[in-house]
Amino acid sequence: MLYVKRIILSVLKLLGYQKKNKKTEYKIGNLKHHNARIDALTPRLIEIGDDFVSAPGAIVLSHDASPFQHIGKYRVEKTKIGNRVFLGANSVVLAGVTIGDNVIVGAGAVVTKSVESGSVVAGNPAKVICTINEYFVKCESRSVLYKAPIDFDIMKQDGRPSAKSVVKFQEDIIKRMNNER
Repeated sequence: MLYVKRIILSVLKLLGYQKKNKKTEYKIGNLKHHNARIDALTPRLIEIGDDFVSAPGAIVLSHDASPFQHIGKYRVEKTKIGNRVFLGANSVVLAGVTIGDNVIVGAGAVVTKSVESGSVVAGNPAKVICTINEYFVKCESRSVLYKAPIDFDIMKQDGRPSAKSVVKFQEDIIKRMNNER
């Protein structure tokens, strides 16, 4: 029996399913480094693409329990997140939403409707505020983008940069900000 269970888990892993705990399986692409909480009731209805990153407190849902108290039913829909998507801290993606590729969801945003590729959304409910390219231009013009140390690339392999590298990155940013004053 244990052998069969191992085979099933191996097949699920090959298909891209991430096992977060004994009850939660969902499909995720090549990058499994994220802080999002994934819907525990219907996780198999969540599909996340490659190069996904999320900040602490982000939530991805595939069900809505609000009808249950009134009519004894759950609203359940598939939720899809594309490639190279970033979910900001404490953002919420509601059931049935599709987020395209190359999207940034701002901190605290509540995504109630599908989001087109190449967009930056923020607010409650989340609204498009600009394209991803416009966002990068705004950041560059304000001189608020900083090159990460090379060992931060380890996050692409589901790892964490060293504490020493993080401290150096912080020190470099503070030094640069002090020099700009």
